[in-house]
Amino acid sequence: MTDFKEYLKSIGRAAIKGGKLAGSKVADGYGKIDPDVMRHLAQVPLLSYSLLVSGQEEIAPGKPDGFAPIVFVHGLGGNRGNFLLMAWYLRLHGRKRSYRIHFKGGQSLHEMANTLARFVRSVKKATGEKQVEIVAHSLGGIVARLAITEHRIARSVKTLITLGTPHHGTYPARYASTNATLDMRPDSELIKALNEKTMPSSVRVVTFFSRNDLFVLPWNSAVVEGAEQVDMTPFTHYSYLIDPGSWAAVAASLKQPFENRETNL
Repeated sequence: MTDFKEYLKSIGRAAIKGGKLAGSKVADGYGKIDPDVMRHLAQVPLLSYSLLVSGQEEIAPGKPDGFAPIVFVHGLGGNRGNFLLMAWYLRLHGRKRSYRIHFKGGQSLHEMANTLARFVRSVKKATGEKQVEIVAHSLGGIVARLAITEHRIARSVKTLITLGTPHHGTYPARYASTNATLDMRPDSELIKALNEKTMPSSVRVVTFFSRNDLFVLPWNSAVVEGAEQVDMTPFTHYSYLIDPGSWAAVAASLKQPFENRETNL
């Protein structure tokens, strides 16, 4: 019996030692994960507020506030709720008319661009305004460019602000093979064709980028030559939506004057 008890104790000591070693390995492995990866993962739960918003929105006229209406365009896997916090912030700073589009799942980028063009025209009709300003996150920026260059809404758009948009494609798109991710690869025909086009000089283009954005690789894919550039480093891909610094930067960019010029995209 004594020998059996000693045997059990030895097993217990071995288990404790093994647990400590495993814990040490896990902690060591955790410490070796890129901090930017951990920051991205930590921010995902903060986007849960997006789930509080329905997929549809009535386009109401709203009271004129002295500014062009804002149209928010979400990115891949997002919804119109992504811009809820930014819309509230801008409303508190005088931009009381904003509209957030929601794309149905399974649409191609060209279908999304067509949907956005119709949405912009509906906002113009409801508000009686001649132009809108577009704020787009991630893939939404590509959709907005397609809508402007291929669906004849250039005269309807005063400003296009893109937040972490992979204008020249992104390498992480290779980890999936949906129609949208295939089009976002750096060597895709859509990306090549889009960057051969010239944006109308009447549209002001502002590109926000961050060197710490893991969804836009390389980071300078979010930079467009000839457009205004705003460095938001060390933002993550989600910081554009949830960080008050982003909302303030967007508000400041919307206030900046613009001189018409050819913008080569």
